[in-house]
Amino acid sequence: MINRYSGIACVLLITTIIAACGGAPAANDQASLRATVEAEVRATLAAQTPPTEVLPPTVTPLPATATPALTSTPVEPTLAPFAPAADTPSPSGASAAATAAPAEDVPVVFSPQEQSGTGTTVNIQLVFDASGSMAQRIGGETKIQAARRAMERVIDSLPDNPNLNVGFRVFGHEGDSSEAQRARSCQSTALLVPVQGVNKELLRQQTSAWEPAGWTPISLALQRAGEDLRAGENVRNVIIMVSDGEETCDGDPCAVAAALAASEAEVRIDVVGFGLEPQVAETLRCITENSGGRYIDVQNGDALAQTLQELIAASLKRSTLRFIGIGPDGQPEHVHLSGFRDAQGNSMFGARNPESDKQIEATFEGEQLIALPPGEYRFTVSRVDNRGDQVSNHYFTDYTAIVEEGRETVAVIGWGGVTFINDGLPANVIKDLRVEKAVKGKWDTSIFTGPPPGDIKFYFQLDYQYHLAPGRYRVYDTKRRTVLVDNIIVEPGKAVTVRLRP
Repeated sequence: MINRYSGIACVLLITTIIAACGGAPAANDQASLRATVEAEVRATLAAQTPPTEVLPPTVTPLPATATPALTSTPVEPTLAPFAPAADTPSPSGASAAATAAPAEDVPVVFSPQEQSGTGTTVNIQLVFDASGSMAQRIGGETKIQAARRAMERVIDSLPDNPNLNVGFRVFGHEGDSSEAQRARSCQSTALLVPVQGVNKELLRQQTSAWEPAGWTPISLALQRAGEDLRAGENVRNVIIMVSDGEETCDGDPCAVAAALAASEAEVRIDVVGFGLEPQVAETLRCITENSGGRYIDVQNGDALAQTLQELIAASLKRSTLRFIGIGPDGQPEHVHLSGFRDAQGNSMFGARNPESDKQIEATFEGEQLIALPPGEYRFTVSRVDNRGDQVSNHYFTDYTAIVEEGRETVAVIGWGGVTFINDGLPANVIKDLRVEKAVKGKWDTSIFTGPPPGDIKFYFQLDYQYHLAPGRYRVYDTKRRTVLVDNIIVEPGKAVTVRLRP
């Protein structure tokens, strides 16, 4: 038994060594590795047993955007009737279940989630710096004058959208820039216009009411602005902050930004640096990097107005793809993306997220939110650990994601769990069972017949939770050439219990 599968064990060992020593392979290398592994596995299978009959796919595709379960729920697959062994097994003696269950390999397509009500609610909190440095001149006028003029243009251009709420908050507007007034000024931030509808008259009134005064409590302002926003179904929360300086009140705006992005409100923060020196601008970039937002430098009032208008429009039309890597226990899992390309074949790697300063990650744990132009995208998901519960060419799962303007597509990726329990099946039958996966219109062996040699896990055994790639599986009796259990659906983040019965 060990000699029969030594070729596969070696391939897995080589794959593990490559992963440990070289990290995630490049797309071309990974494709080559994948082809080599698949060839080795299929050669071994050909020596083991004749291939299972090829059957046309006619089954409805798997659900594409199901929400991952946080707890595992046992599911009973379809049980095929158990057929006793015939004196001379042959394909013509196969059970009805063997011919009534065509192999399904329809690719999973992730589409934007269905939205309730009239669409996505977009909450935008404009947060402006009112520290003393805003009295400095830029482009022939003071920064405060340029900011007010920019706000006038922005307010006039706000769309008449019932799903848009725009608020206005300032910070550093109390006290002055002296050391004696620092404590007071560092606690100054005020919500001048609530995030409720679009009140253009109130926005104009408050824009002209505040004056530059003291220190720069960016962390406090972001924290309070985040508290102005509320989580909800189909709700997008955005802070657009304009500042002409860095934090001067001993806060940590980078940490605040990360916390707001991770909160239930999932706040994204865009930052506009107004007349900043490059070294100062770098101190603010982490705010956007930690929250999936954009950082933009402007040097005059016209550029400020145009930038604010573009950021507001992008918030309304923003299209995103959210990857959720999840394991059989419902917990975050490390996953690796390869071949991530748009419909024209352009790679999404090697470039930064189009709407943030954060680069798209090929390997990550848990979630990754990416802002993308509308379109169709394809990618492959594979494991990054060395746990091998099925033949290695089945580690790779191909997906398609459809991204639409102003909507979010959720791609739940990862692995599911399957545990096989004997519920009265004779012992002499157990030794002849193997698990097959629907691949390219036929049933392909994923877990072999026989006891596990050493630490190799992809041999059929009872009372062990296999970590398997998503798809459709069945339990096949190799001696009697019958399907014992059909329609085992494996989904990321979910566990399935399969009871083997006569």
